[in-house]
Amino acid sequence: MKKTYLLFFLLLTTFCFSQSYTVLNAAAGEYMAFQPIYDDSELFGYVELRTMNIDENNTVTIKYIVLDKNFNTMCSGTLMEKTSNSKRKKKFEDITYSDGFIRLDFFEFSQAFGQDAFPYFKTYQVIDLKKNTVISKGIYNPEVKDIDKKYDKIDRKGYLCYSLNKTGFLIMETNPDTEIGNEASIFYALNFKNEKIWEYKTNRELKKYLMNYTPINYDEKYIVLEGYFYKKTKREQRHILVLDAKTGKELLYLPTSSEYTVTREYTYLNGDKIYTGGRFFEKDSKEEYVTDESLGIYQTIIDIKTSKVIRDKYVKYDQFPDLKINKHGKIRGEGFLSFKRTSINPDGTTFVLGEAYWQKQQYRAYTQLYTFLMDKDFNPVKTVEYEVKRTRGSKYDFSQRLANSAGRAYFFFDKNDDKDLELNILNYYFKSQKQAIQKMPITNDDSAISVFPAKSGYVGIAEYFKKPEKTGKYMEVRLEKLNYERE
Repeated sequence: MKKTYLLFFLLLTTFCFSQSYTVLNAAAGEYMAFQPIYDDSELFGYVELRTMNIDENNTVTIKYIVLDKNFNTMCSGTLMEKTSNSKRKKKFEDITYSDGFIRLDFFEFSQAFGQDAFPYFKTYQVIDLKKNTVISKGIYNPEVKDIDKKYDKIDRKGYLCYSLNKTGFLIMETNPDTEIGNEASIFYALNFKNEKIWEYKTNRELKKYLMNYTPINYDEKYIVLEGYFYKKTKREQRHILVLDAKTGKELLYLPTSSEYTVTREYTYLNGDKIYTGGRFFEKDSKEEYVTDESLGIYQTIIDIKTSKVIRDKYVKYDQFPDLKINKHGKIRGEGFLSFKRTSINPDGTTFVLGEAYWQKQQYRAYTQLYTFLMDKDFNPVKTVEYEVKRTRGSKYDFSQRLANSAGRAYFFFDKNDDKDLELNILNYYFKSQKQAIQKMPITNDDSAISVFPAKSGYVGIAEYFKKPEKTGKYMEVRLEKLNYERE
């Protein structure tokens, strides 16, 4: 999965150089995007983009401001992008950080019936943050020689960018027109100047199949992909493929084998081992399942060096201590379990966070919060239930490490209620295995609230004012310090 996190959006911005800033109701330029930048899973800073001008040649001038994690300006400048005609607009898609460089992805789009239509002409610009210079820019699709409508029909490929840390960037290219006997996704690595380092293509005989891969985790050493052979609409031979991040060489090919039908809901790299898991169901020949009929949770550990499975553990719901739950994960009086986050702790234990929910037609109500601590062998040790408000949507948002790597904080927030908001922060401490919950009431009579990941030891609060013309402020963003124990 791509390591991207909660985004929040501003209109016109003016920054205060501290751990908070105010977004005024009016300023120069037109808002394009504001997004956190992450170095692996740690916050690096933020980037703001504003459209400043569009000339008669459909060249768009975009101003960028890169901020550190305390909202201080690191660098700023302008980018030049182009659209194929005046009826299309330039849109920001994503940002990827790698070793002091950021890669910004853009595309152009038109609107049909009030909605964004198919995106065209995906482009990139790579900025060296230390030198504050654009070192490479261009169009992703090599078949497109210019931003011109005559290339519309051939510009159908999709591209996603991932960080390879000090190496550069990993690109996944997908083609909706791929025919049987070929790969629907191709992977290649680029350096910061957009020069290709390596490209991976399978050497397996596909015959009447279509091969499709999805990245499920990656670091400076390994790229972990989940793959399928497709035959018409039937999915066959699910497997894990591991590539060397520096060379693209295939290191492991391992078909998924289980006595159950399984979902893969998390995958982590820990040294030379892959930790992956999720829920399991009764075995189905088509690998289909009903989400409310799971039997429990499982964890599989794969040694990349030996290409062997060193753990394949299945835990049924009746093994969870201190919980009245049936064989399909339904908790008495609360509803079905929905697992939101699984974390591998430094000591090899596993921490699982879940919410209970009731489903009635299209309406889903979330009730209680639960945590499950599993020992090093993935045996259940402890179950804790937390009283929270019933809400229309899932309350869990994200997690991040506590300062000094003391533990991990899990944030859950009522995103459906405009009044009496309460941010719940669950701290898990690695050393003592203690759990503590902090409740942070948020007053919002004149605003709407969202939360987002911030630097270690803090949480970000974005406050959108309902009457900006009255207050003169569109938004205020601030960092709130977390209360946690030092062990």
